[in-house]
Amino acid sequence: MSDSPNLRNNPSKFTRREFLKFTGVGLAGFLIPGKAFSSTQTAFHEGKAAPLLGRITYSGHELYKEPHSESKMIMRMAKDSVLRITGVTIGEEETSPNRIWYELNDFAYAHSRRIQPVKDEENSVNTVIPEGGCLGEVTVPFVKAYSSMDTDRTVLYRFYYAATFWILKRILDGGGNVWYQLLDDRDYRVYYVLAVNLRLVPDSELSAISKNVPPEDKKIVVDLTEQSLTAYEAEQIVFMSRVSTGIRLREGGFATPKGYYRTIRKRPCRHMANPTNDYGSGFDLPGVPWVSYFNSQGVAIHGAYWHNNFGVPYSHGCINMTPQAAKWVYRWTNPTVPPDYYYFSDPDGTRVIIQ
Repeated sequence: MSDSPNLRNNPSKFTRREFLKFTGVGLAGFLIPGKAFSSTQTAFHEGKAAPLLGRITYSGHELYKEPHSESKMIMRMAKDSVLRITGVTIGEEETSPNRIWYELNDFAYAHSRRIQPVKDEENSVNTVIPEGGCLGEVTVPFVKAYSSMDTDRTVLYRFYYAATFWILKRILDGGGNVWYQLLDDRDYRVYYVLAVNLRLVPDSELSAISKNVPPEDKKIVVDLTEQSLTAYEAEQIVFMSRVSTGIRLREGGFATPKGYYRTIRKRPCRHMANPTNDYGSGFDLPGVPWVSYFNSQGVAIHGAYWHNNFGVPYSHGCINMTPQAAKWVYRWTNPTVPPDYYYFSDPDGTRVIIQ
């Protein structure tokens, strides 16, 4: 699936209203203009088809006999269990902003909101890490991150599919295993993961999209009611996606701020964390991918690997997108981040209107 779709190559395929109506079902969180996701699509690795899998993101997510919550519940699934996604269907709840259900393992159904679509692809470890590091992306459902490579090492985190990290070093251990040393860009410590589970993101995937379009002709509009993001070049729509904006758990909580902004700072990866407070539960999310900040309080557009409920408010104020969609926004907006940087800022970024 292309990560740089352009509606100009698909003229009149969808009107904006038709798009929002259709994508309101939240089709796997994978729908991008002109590239409707099909459950039969596969990726290829070493000549073999890699099946689309679903990682359960929340302990206790229900598995049903039919694609609606009134049918027989078969079981509650464990967090991080991984099943094959063998079909996609629309549920009967017509008023729901996310009506997509997945068929799992050819025999039962679960709502898509707590299932992250993933692949399980290993990577070549015959790699060279440049001085200063480079960006890596997790390509398996999850991988253990350790405190060291020693035999008495401890597991610090599980890193999830599509999360991104700054790789500092490639290290060969005494047993011949290749490891990557990863930077924690929040606490400035390091983690160690087996290198086979991350791919190096090539410079071609970090280059600017529509770089010849004058900066003043680019803008993003986020509609909080529709839970949508639309990108414009002059008056032409070039990209649309469902999003999840801030949810107000209590008065004074996490609503996304309305107003006029610019994408002033960007990171290809970020460890985001916040303790539990009076307004709601906390979070600890290493490797948040494709982060485009648009205000000085740290509110950003970014990818989310911890849920698949796009079209429904879900965040602590930021604008959640699928990692694929957030990557497009990251590459299309100004400033463009050089491949050898994991942080970049410019006050003259792309306009962002939150309404």
